[in-house]
Amino acid sequence: MTLYKLLILDLKEKKKKIEYIDKQVSDFYMGGISLCLYWINKNKQVKDFWAIFTSALINYKNPISKYIICKGKNSKIKSYASIGGDFSYFLKSNSYDALILLNKADKIYDLYIDGTDIKFNKISNDNSNNDTFTYLKNTYGNDTSSIYITSSTKRGDKLSRLIVDKYRGCSRNLSNFLYEKNLRSITIRKNKLKSIYLNLYKKSSSPCEGCLISCKSRSKKEESSNLFSKKDSYLKGDLNKLKEIKERLNQYGIDIFGLSKSIEFSFNHLNHIYNFKDLSLNSLDNIVKKVTSDRRDKLYADLSNGREFLKDKYGIKTLEKMKKTDNYSYNKKIIDSICICLFAVNINDIEDIVETINIVSMKNFKKDNIYSLIAEIKK
Repeated sequence: MTLYKLLILDLKEKKKKIEYIDKQVSDFYMGGISLCLYWINKNKQVKDFWAIFTSALINYKNPISKYIICKGKNSKIKSYASIGGDFSYFLKSNSYDALILLNKADKIYDLYIDGTDIKFNKISNDNSNNDTFTYLKNTYGNDTSSIYITSSTKRGDKLSRLIVDKYRGCSRNLSNFLYEKNLRSITIRKNKLKSIYLNLYKKSSSPCEGCLISCKSRSKKEESSNLFSKKDSYLKGDLNKLKEIKERLNQYGIDIFGLSKSIEFSFNHLNHIYNFKDLSLNSLDNIVKKVTSDRRDKLYADLSNGREFLKDKYGIKTLEKMKKTDNYSYNKKIIDSICICLFAVNINDIEDIVETINIVSMKNFKKDNIYSLIAEIKK
């Protein structure tokens, strides 16, 4: 019988243990959020954890490398983000379906995982994100994948990003939650003796950065509503300046999309305080320099905490809401639960989602199975 294998690390005691879950559970709890909720239900005594739960589907013949990073407290998922890339694949190559971190280390460490070899290494480099990435690669080798905090995290920004390898990453306070555990980075080495064959892999001129398969469709929503996105009216000089601005933000490690919304909100509702002349590239360049400055003032620190923070601080009520159809929101929960790539399916088509799940898992799930899953996730 094949089992889920969970690596659990007590950071305070620097001890590890392995927990197994019967993989027959995969007939219902198929990955990511679902597996996390199942584990929480079985371990209600655990009050606080930070974890990575990989997709169950990656163990099958046709894997999709997507996983869930989450923060849990009091038997609930407090925050989570789904992401793709090599980290899940490398974790699976070491026969781990999840990494769960308990308690807090006595001081800041870089965590290194190579099969059963777990090391807590002292920090000997503490510079920009790019320098951190280079340092981790030089220290642990190219056959590794790393998750690490950012300069933005160290300053307590709510919009800080958790970076995976070069610039892929997520926000939702997960970087801050990892920092609370006294970890700067987690690096895992690929097990070369265990190969995962990518039979579903397809070449594409525009693959989704976070997935191992090509995409049926790609979302342009974020690009079209982001102050830091390319515009048709930009000339070559504008594009160079935009590149410099985004590079500065990436080096600092803040959620660009979230900061864009924060600046836009301040321009529309708080400009009697911020006095932004406009939202041109020159103005954005000036704002970004102040947000990332070592000597920034409180106003620009507030920008780095996001739109919701500003709403609460100044008591501003707006009608601004992200427009999503019920089907979109409902189906996205299914996709995150299963841990398949968001862009590998037509998110508005439940039939397409079920078909993709069956292709990947080589099973024969019905729509009712998927509805049962999402009903369980809602509990």
